Amino acid sequence: MKRKIFAVSFIAVMLFTSSALAAIYAEGEALVVFRVPEGVSVSAAGVSVSDAVSEVDASVAETYETLSEIEGKIFVLVRSSSKTTEQLISELKSRPDVITASPNYYAHTQSVNASVMPNDPSADLCWGLKAINAPEVWEDTTGNHEIYACVIDGGLYRHPDLVDNIAAEYGYNTQTVSGDEDTTFGSWDADLIGHGTHVAGTIGAVGNNGLGITGVNWNVKIIPVRIFDNFSVYATISYEIQALNYIANLLQKNPNMKLAAVNLSLGSAFPITPSEMENDVYYMAYRALDSLNRALLVFAAGNSGVEVGAPTLFDDMSDRPQFKKGYYFYPPSFTGLNNSIVVGAIASDDTAPVFTNWGEKVDIAAPGDDILSTYSPIATPERQPGMYNILGGTSMAAPHVTGAAALLMSAYPDATPGQIKAALLEGANKDKNPLVYPFVGYVKRYVDMGIEQLDSMIEAGRIPLASRDEFIEKITLEYEEKYAPYKQFDGTARVSRTGLLDVKAAYDILGERINVTPVGSSSGGCTTGIPAMIVIVLCIGCVLIKTGKI
Repeated sequence: MKRKIFAVSFIAVMLFTSSALAAIYAEGEALVVFRVPEGVSVSAAGVSVSDAVSEVDASVAETYETLSEIEGKIFVLVRSSSKTTEQLISELKSRPDVITASPNYYAHTQSVNASVMPNDPSADLCWGLKAINAPEVWEDTTGNHEIYACVIDGGLYRHPDLVDNIAAEYGYNTQTVSGDEDTTFGSWDADLIGHGTHVAGTIGAVGNNGLGITGVNWNVKIIPVRIFDNFSVYATISYEIQALNYIANLLQKNPNMKLAAVNLSLGSAFPITPSEMENDVYYMAYRALDSLNRALLVFAAGNSGVEVGAPTLFDDMSDRPQFKKGYYFYPPSFTGLNNSIVVGAIASDDTAPVFTNWGEKVDIAAPGDDILSTYSPIATPERQPGMYNILGGTSMAAPHVTGAAALLMSAYPDATPGQIKAALLEGANKDKNPLVYPFVGYVKRYVDMGIEQLDSMIEAGRIPLASRDEFIEKITLEYEEKYAPYKQFDGTARVSRTGLLDVKAAYDILGERINVTPVGSSSGGCTTGIPAMIVIVLCIGCVLIKTGKI
């Protein structure tokens, strides 16, 4: 199977180098939706798709059967070794049997930073659990294994603080060849990135087991669905669509399965408006899953410090540039999905981290800075493998909401996704919904990056020390000019539409509306949210994961 990853570019705008946007889609590939002729079944129509694709000198690399059945259209991934993506799409769209075709864009994880692992086993290590008032709900319920949450990510290590809560029988790896496990890329439990394991720990690290940390939900069953390979935090969205197809199929085969939420701490940036996106294969795949009305879709808002649902006002100038001026962030910018929640990040001091995306399209905020969770001891050396780690990003905020949704469903298993979503949003604490300062934040962020690179060049003898102040002044002026459009939002834009996640308030709201006795288990009086012992970390130090936006 062809794999591509983003190239990494080193930036120093005033230091004689430039940032370059890497390829945003896999060349020679297209995602296509074919019409089903009237009176013909979806399965019968699928037979003719291969012939149609061959007429444009391409082949069908993947068919998404369940999404096709749900929508009554044929969803496929098409690949050609002789034509560019642009040529493929142009020829496919000209065919009367094609509804739409789009590039196979890249998605990436949404974690942004890491810091030194604390050695103090105190309640403050998992500050997010108390910030969302999870311990108050634990007095009534700590979850149960009849409720599921799905993590679409880079795999999930069989961590001792997670293993009892992993639904291994449903684990799925999109990184396969012809349906067989590809040993080059490993199985769903070979998390060499650490990101998926960290996300899962926030959702459902086992509680009250005297080990490590506690998740928002102590006893949820986590379904790991892997879309990223061992070497990159980037994957084409065809893997994402394959994951959606798998989940839809799983739900249809198990009509009584209680799937509270699907966590998607990932995203992409495209030069496509939200209204245009409604005719895109990517959106249609999400719409198909959403139409089942069986689970919340929890989206990380993104880590670029920009407004969700609006065009970016500048080019990305980070060391991993992912967008240009005029791009939109997806899936958070999707419109028309009934059961989706977009999550921004908030810090422990109730301020907005500089990285978090924000705006009216961001439904709710959750703890997303300096978040302690489970990690992968088999992570690649450059990511500093360890049993636990502290990361930051909207990737860390989203699983707080996913865990909260699973906790609510454990008490009210017959609640619909819409009821749970409404309770979460209406229960949000509006008093903790900070203003963002993207202009000030971005200038400082990139000036600091520029100074760091400048000092490295001075140390290497490439720039004289006497020129340091002059360069800093140039760098500062460059970024002040670059991000000047964001001055209009200073002091006016908030992280989210509703405020900070409050599990207890949502729990009370849901209980009043459903008006039934909650199903739950006593927490044994534990209200700290932190078990007695923290496992010795295999690697203490700064974890140099620079995924998404750094």
